[in-house]
Amino acid sequence: GEINLTDLKMQIYEEIVYENSSTNMFTLSNATAEEAMDLLKDQNIVCVVTIPPTFSEAVESLINTTVRGTLTSAIGEGAIPPEIGAQLPDSGKVTAQVLIQGDQSYMTFGAVQSMVIGIMNAYVEGVKSEAIVDIAGDIPGIPTSSAMEYIEVETENIAGTGDSSIFDYFAPGIMVFGLLLGVIAVAESMAKMVEDHTLSRLKISMMNSFDLLFGSLLSWTLFAGFQVLILFAVAVALGFNWAGGSTSLILGLLVGCVVGIACISLGMLIAAFAKNTEQASSLGTLVSIPMSFVIGVFISFPPGLFTKVIAVLPWRQGLLSLHEVLTYGSTLEEVAPNITALVIETAILFAAGVIAFSRFRLKAE
Repeated sequence: GEINLTDLKMQIYEEIVYENSSTNMFTLSNATAEEAMDLLKDQNIVCVVTIPPTFSEAVESLINTTVRGTLTSAIGEGAIPPEIGAQLPDSGKVTAQVLIQGDQSYMTFGAVQSMVIGIMNAYVEGVKSEAIVDIAGDIPGIPTSSAMEYIEVETENIAGTGDSSIFDYFAPGIMVFGLLLGVIAVAESMAKMVEDHTLSRLKISMMNSFDLLFGSLLSWTLFAGFQVLILFAVAVALGFNWAGGSTSLILGLLVGCVVGIACISLGMLIAAFAKNTEQASSLGTLVSIPMSFVIGVFISFPPGLFTKVIAVLPWRQGLLSLHEVLTYGSTLEEVAPNITALVIETAILFAAGVIAFSRFRLKAE
């Protein structure tokens, strides 16, 4: 019967382990093209490897050509009698192109891409060697033609980012990093209101804590909105090419504003526990800078428990949303789960900030 060489090839990847270890090097998932792209955008997988339907036939062509070339290399193709030549396998003409797709901003992709290509090349060379040993192990004259004329491997950026640069992948993260720096300014400003006794004077007025905090939220949200516009303008000036047109731009700006509200809420929470302006500034720096690394602004983390844990942070959801909208050109429906999580997590953080600041800074003396 026929052997499905595609399944055999996948079995090889599944069984590969690290040296001196029983840990598998790859974890494979079968999915449709659309499902694979969604997994890739959410960084649940490192890369997408598409093996065409002609792969088994291409390997068969490779074997036949290798065997025929080996047997005829010693005396020449034209010197073989027709009756003998008819019994030799015909040189195949079927080829296959294996496609590897991934995100260039994902640090692991470069390493995995190289390993996948290396294993593919080793597999092809192994097929050639085994065919030669089985059919004509004692006959000299192994063909020198490249096996990759039958099995080719091509690497591509994910759909819609073929003309993208590395900066296009990092620009959304840089925007989130810029917004996170606003945590320091908010914490300092709120702490200064306490230090200058502004809140003490407000306590004897008709203004309640909600009026103060909601008013502060509005002003800082406007500031965050302008900050998003400035960050985006600078990114475009530096060569950022976003995908999806004006719709993606508007959606990206709205996501940026929600991320800004999350930063304001965090600054408010820090100010609630800071004793003075200097301490608020230090705590803001201590929290916001490491946070940018934790959520993956500068370093992409491989799928696993850690990525699931940091998914509860609104800045992580904001970063994923900006990546999908601006880098991949995703629609609102496609990015809705991330945006929903971002809004819910931001609302919880804002409520925590309001409660903490009201309790520790606005309670009656």
